[in-house]
Amino acid sequence: MARIKLVSQVHHNLVKKLIILAALAEFLVAQQCLAIVINVSRTGGYYSDGGGEFTVTDPPDPIFDSIFNNYAGVATLGGGFQTFCISTSIHLKSNPLDATLDPTGIAVGTAWLYGEFAMGTLAGYNYTDTSGGGRAHSADQLQNAIWELQGQSFDSSLAAFYVGLAVSHFGSLADAMVTAPGGVDALRMVSLGTDSQPMLAFVGVPDGGATLLLLGLGLTSLGAFKWRFRV
Repeated sequence: MARIKLVSQVHHNLVKKLIILAALAEFLVAQQCLAIVINVSRTGGYYSDGGGEFTVTDPPDPIFDSIFNNYAGVATLGGGFQTFCISTSIHLKSNPLDATLDPTGIAVGTAWLYGEFAMGTLAGYNYTDTSGGGRAHSADQLQNAIWELQGQSFDSSLAAFYVGLAVSHFGSLADAMVTAPGGVDALRMVSLGTDSQPMLAFVGVPDGGATLLLLGLGLTSLGAFKWRFRV
């Protein structure tokens, strides 16, 4: 009798995991089906020569609004949200840009740091000094940390502070560089049929529902879905 009960419990747990994995598949497909036309610009005081913030704006659009509404006021500018690029080798093409949300390829350290930035709570980030160079320096630090966590080239002196925060949060640099969906997507942008620079989009903190449960299944389970739905 106990054995039957154990087998039943194992079957129940397997079904639950399959349901959750199916939900993940649906989530990834849905995210990549969201297409918007955007404009990307830069404003003095929010970046330096080494990198920093970009502003993503868009004509009135429900999809854009659902992303924009996740941002604190200090992480927005002129009706757009502030973001950072991911790659050091892909150039930003001219506006307007076709963009889709892609939940793959974002390091958990990048996602955590950018989520904190988007919510206006990133430790040490100077959100207020846009004329004296304070915000530009913070943006340069965060940009280089993102590049390091994404396996790109970076300035180690600029990256050190925020990479250090990510390492403290996740336990090691290797753990902070693991990729998994959850909260942050990349805006994969295309202009005239040519890939443009991918940038970060804050799509909200997992609320304890399906997304958070999916992360709890482990990266091995997520790997097959990440590759299957990669663009």
